[in-house]
Amino acid sequence: MSDDCWCFCYFSQEEAPPPPIIINKYADEQLRSVAKRMHERLELYKEKVVDQYASSPEITPPEKKKKEYGKYGRFLSAAVVSVTDIYVLLFKLDTFFEFSDRLESILAKAYIWRVIRTIGYLLFMLHLNACFYYVASDYQGIGKTKWVYSGQGSAYLRCYYFAVRSLINIGGLNEPHTVFEITFQMTNFFIGVFVFSSLIGQMRDVIGAATAGQTYFRSSMDNTVAYMVTNHIPHMVQNRVRTWYTYTWDAQGMLDESELLDKMPLVMRTAIAVDINLATFQKIALFQGCDQQMLVDMLLRLKSIIYLPGDFVVKKGDIGKEMYIIKSGAVQVVGGPDNSIVFVTLKAGCVFGEISLLQSSKDGGNRRTANVKAYGFANLFVLEKKDLFDILVHYPESQKVLARKGRKLMKAKGPAAAKVEEEKKKGLALFGPKPPTPKFLRAFGGPFNKKFIEKLKVTKLFLSFCTHVHL
Repeated sequence: MSDDCWCFCYFSQEEAPPPPIIINKYADEQLRSVAKRMHERLELYKEKVVDQYASSPEITPPEKKKKEYGKYGRFLSAAVVSVTDIYVLLFKLDTFFEFSDRLESILAKAYIWRVIRTIGYLLFMLHLNACFYYVASDYQGIGKTKWVYSGQGSAYLRCYYFAVRSLINIGGLNEPHTVFEITFQMTNFFIGVFVFSSLIGQMRDVIGAATAGQTYFRSSMDNTVAYMVTNHIPHMVQNRVRTWYTYTWDAQGMLDESELLDKMPLVMRTAIAVDINLATFQKIALFQGCDQQMLVDMLLRLKSIIYLPGDFVVKKGDIGKEMYIIKSGAVQVVGGPDNSIVFVTLKAGCVFGEISLLQSSKDGGNRRTANVKAYGFANLFVLEKKDLFDILVHYPESQKVLARKGRKLMKAKGPAAAKVEEEKKKGLALFGPKPPTPKFLRAFGGPFNKKFIEKLKVTKLFLSFCTHVHL
């Protein structure tokens, strides 16, 4: 075998020779491009390891698909969040109204809370409208048209400004162009007219309810003044009537407490009367030892009356049909010429007029024994004799106690009255009673000798006085 054959067999058994290298320009560019991209990707991976927020080397998806996916994702997120928020809001809505009712019931001036609540409703409706406008602007494309939000400045403030101008129908807004914008704006106007008119009506009702009492007071006072002017009542009396109206309203916020209490059930009226006046009744010596339930029944029959400074509550000699309990202020027991002498001043918690109330009309026992007038403004509770006797029918033991105390009071006042009468008699005994005119002179009485008879009377009195002085 020749050497050439042996060499061929050797190469065949071991391995084939490498293919020849073919130089191609296009292939060389592709290889270089692949190597370059691999190098860039390697560098990006290195940056990713160092900075986790570095951009990914993957190819960015198309812009249109990304926006569509973003809108769809935001829509799903908004839908899920909105359903959850609405559920939570409905769950808490009843709690809010319950809190509002309880707060309104304990406030002295509930209309303040009603005004705040109504303003809160208005602000919340504007907030919702601002949110809807921003969502509509985002759907249309922020800054795409003049009607939508431009994307400049504070988004919430500018959207809220749009909501205020739109719901309150101020005007001056940019005209909508697309069908969506026109539909949104028309719906906004309809809702604005309905909601804003409802809130205005509610605010009117709140203010009307807050001033209802003042309106009633002013109407009552104006009608009374008109009646006095029509009947030509003196101005002094008119001024006192106006003063009574003004002070009564300022002092207790109403003209007649019974109008308010009569609308309540008996249990509520009893609780209020006991809380206000029972402690005062228990301090009165006249009612100590009486049945407690009788005192409670008496509290329900009391009537409140306000007296102006200088008003006479009772006058001496008047028929006594009521007893008085001083709630506030003071009264004075007066006497002497022109009632200028003050015997005693009675203050809150004192009672007067009880003797005339307990005694019968026999022998003048129910006559007033002194003059009592108000010292400043005085608020008195009045208990009438008829009401007291109606109550005592059901409490015979208490009736006996009051009768016994009434007799003691009359006995205590009896000696004092007798002493005063005796002193009066002693003073008159110095001159003695005037004797009657003789019948002989009365027979000649007439216009002719009338002057003569008068001279005789004066002479007789003078001689009698001289005789007493000489003795």
